[in-house]
Amino acid sequence: MSAVKKLNIVDIENGLEELANRNLSPEEYGKELIALFSSSATLKRLGTSKANTSEFENGLLWREKIHYVPCAPGQLNATIDAVKKSDKTLKAKVRLVVVNDGSHILVYDRKYDELTDCTIDKIKDEPQLFLPLAGQEGFRREVESEVDIKATGKLAKVYDALIERNPEWLEGGKRHALNHFMTQIIFCLFAEDTGIFPKDIFTKALKNRAGSDGEHATQVITEIFGVLDLDEPYRKDIASWLMEFPYVNGGLFSGEILIPVFTSKAYRYLLETAALDWKHINPDILGSSIQAIVDPTMRGNLGMHYTSVPNILKTLEPLFLNELRDELLKARHSKKQINAFLERLSKIVVFDPACGSGNFLVIAYRELRKLELQALDALRDLEGGASLAFGFSTVISLSNFYGIEYADFAAETAKLALWIAEYQQNARFEVAFGTEIPALPLRDSGNILCNNALRVDWKSFCSVSLEQKVFLVGNPPYLGSGFMNGSQKEDMRTVFGDSIKNYKTLDYVTAWFYKGCEFIKGTNHELAFVATNSVSQGSQVETLWPSLFRKGLEIGFAHLSFKWSNNAANNAAVICVIIGMRIKSDSSKFLFNSEERRLVKNINGYLLEGPDVAIRAEKKPINGMPLMQKGNQPTDGGNLILSAKEKDEVIENWPDLSPYIKRIVGSKEIINGGHRFCFWFDEGDLEFVKAHPGLKARINAVTEMRLSSPDKGTQKLAEKPHLFRESRISTQTLGVPSVSSENRPYLPVEVYDSSTILTNLALAIYDAKLWHFALVASKLHYVWITTVCGRLKTDFRYSSTLGWHTFPVPSFNTTQIAQLEESAKNILIVRESHFPKTIAQLYDKSKFPEDLRQAHEANDALIEKMYRQSPFQNDSDRLEHLFKLYVDMTQGSTL
Repeated sequence: MSAVKKLNIVDIENGLEELANRNLSPEEYGKELIALFSSSATLKRLGTSKANTSEFENGLLWREKIHYVPCAPGQLNATIDAVKKSDKTLKAKVRLVVVNDGSHILVYDRKYDELTDCTIDKIKDEPQLFLPLAGQEGFRREVESEVDIKATGKLAKVYDALIERNPEWLEGGKRHALNHFMTQIIFCLFAEDTGIFPKDIFTKALKNRAGSDGEHATQVITEIFGVLDLDEPYRKDIASWLMEFPYVNGGLFSGEILIPVFTSKAYRYLLETAALDWKHINPDILGSSIQAIVDPTMRGNLGMHYTSVPNILKTLEPLFLNELRDELLKARHSKKQINAFLERLSKIVVFDPACGSGNFLVIAYRELRKLELQALDALRDLEGGASLAFGFSTVISLSNFYGIEYADFAAETAKLALWIAEYQQNARFEVAFGTEIPALPLRDSGNILCNNALRVDWKSFCSVSLEQKVFLVGNPPYLGSGFMNGSQKEDMRTVFGDSIKNYKTLDYVTAWFYKGCEFIKGTNHELAFVATNSVSQGSQVETLWPSLFRKGLEIGFAHLSFKWSNNAANNAAVICVIIGMRIKSDSSKFLFNSEERRLVKNINGYLLEGPDVAIRAEKKPINGMPLMQKGNQPTDGGNLILSAKEKDEVIENWPDLSPYIKRIVGSKEIINGGHRFCFWFDEGDLEFVKAHPGLKARINAVTEMRLSSPDKGTQKLAEKPHLFRESRISTQTLGVPSVSSENRPYLPVEVYDSSTILTNLALAIYDAKLWHFALVASKLHYVWITTVCGRLKTDFRYSSTLGWHTFPVPSFNTTQIAQLEESAKNILIVRESHFPKTIAQLYDKSKFPEDLRQAHEANDALIEKMYRQSPFQNDSDRLEHLFKLYVDMTQGSTL
């Protein structure tokens, strides 16, 4: 094994920069490059024909490492192709093939089938390419091996190289032209690998006519695209090589031909892309993944930037596919019923008003074609294998598929993805029945509109006959009310207007639900959208769902919360739900949870079985419980707050201030511990405070801060600079964090005496009883607040007005209260036995102590038996019971 130097990536970067600065000839560069990574003995051996088996002039072949070949200007393409195919390269199992013409250097990694084109002075910026020569591997994210992912990566390089030469194409109408050009290229590559075009006709034309360095590529592609739009009668005086290209039509190549100027780099990357086998491309992933071509931030993990087929089917199957499959199963023994089934298929319209690059439409089309194929196969069996009794080959037309998409490139790729899906399904049809559906000329593709869906009249765009049934589907964009820009806020105003009073608090996705419900009301159309689970939690339920139900609609099915990863979620896992809606009917309604399906009588806005009720925020408790409110807000500019060190210094210098110092806690301290302190004075302590030398500077700072505030209430507080805005304290206080992680099995709650002050960053029940602790710490209360209070990202956001003041509580007798007190004490004693562990450490689901778990489970069993005699089966059962109690508590008020 040849010796290699131990270099890190910085060493390689510095070495490459030094080589560039020395202005070496291509021959010298190769020797110095290898010398950078090897010993002098290795380089000396490569000077002999025995060790260096390269058949190229001045070439250097270091076994299992590199095959380096210098070449003359203009010969890079031919040389790299020859070295890659060389028997010597293959036999020596080299990792890198490197070609240099004095100004450009090509580095081809054989392991990953990746080519990098760079100038000599810029190659220092790509040091990771050469790590294998030092016996190392650069960071490489694991990606799926499908041709879709490879194709996307290679096309991204083509796109970048074109932009490098044609930066003006990123502006105005030229951007659309560039996006359209990329879809035309993809079509040609797909067509030449699937038999639509003669095999490799596009690639061969480039290699034979574009010049050795791609200097004529722009002209060649212009001529090809021009002839693809010419029908046979108009092909006069056309060069013979162009006559081999068929007539395509369909709008893909019509109109003005705009081709960006190609460089040698862009040309090389295009040939690399063409070398893939495009017949295996999957349109359901292709659509989204090629969006990464124009969005470099999406290239880190291309395999994750698409909506997965299983997730799409979670929407489509309960919406219409499951019913169609059942219908076909029943119809398969009757010609009449099969023909009626096919007639029904022909009337189905699928409309995605946030279609992105077409994933939902592609999968819907594919699944409907599968059903059609199964129906025709059953019909053939009934006819004893006779030919089909249809005057046409398919009843499912792309003209029944509609989409609206704001992003230009996504809209373009949606059209292409649908066309590829159609071609592939036609190919399956031919294999099954021997009937060819001609691929060319192209027919009209799906109806894809590039526009803002919230400013478009959906009924005018998707205008259908009375016999047709529209299924609205999709995964509209997620944005919380606080994250919208000005244009998106105007979208919300346009959609909701005066129809929903508090629409400004709603998520962006709710606008699609509202427009969708307007579209389907009074019809047999249905919808199913993916949304963040916030639309079925907290105050959004009360704001949104009553207005939707009043349109005569109901939720027909819903998938409960699950994690959904895709590009619309900012590259992160988002907790989502799927909600299907239709006009009110007696049809079955289903709730899905993981792989389970449950038949229910009604689904409310919280996605629970139960009446259409919305929990309304209550300023005061309606359940007989004590008031829960925010803790004390300092409004002091930090001047009344002390760190542990500051507290010790104050007591050391002014011991008389010790009685006025208390511990202070907010949500962070309740959960994670920590020690902060504050000065806590009474109303009558002002003169003492003003006169004390240890307080003068702090009190003056509080006064100044409050007087400088634009808020008149804060200015008024300057008269009492020694006090917090509020002065609430009690001998026993329950502290509840306002935000808590979903990774805890119970809601964090703590008990404090009068030596501790709660800040406004937490919630408090003053003069609380221990049995109140038992309630707040129960599983029943946990499932209630996780449903009615909403979330901050995936964390629980506690609201006293929604979560505690509305929590249904039965009337406890004195014996039950005593039992609850003992249960609360037991939990606190077990906690204390684990001192000094914090709540965060104790309630981590993966490290939950067994004795603490048992204490909580005993508390749950005790409380739940007080709610009803029969045990609860699961959290859904708990919630449904609580909602019934809420309806009773509010005297039967429902939506």
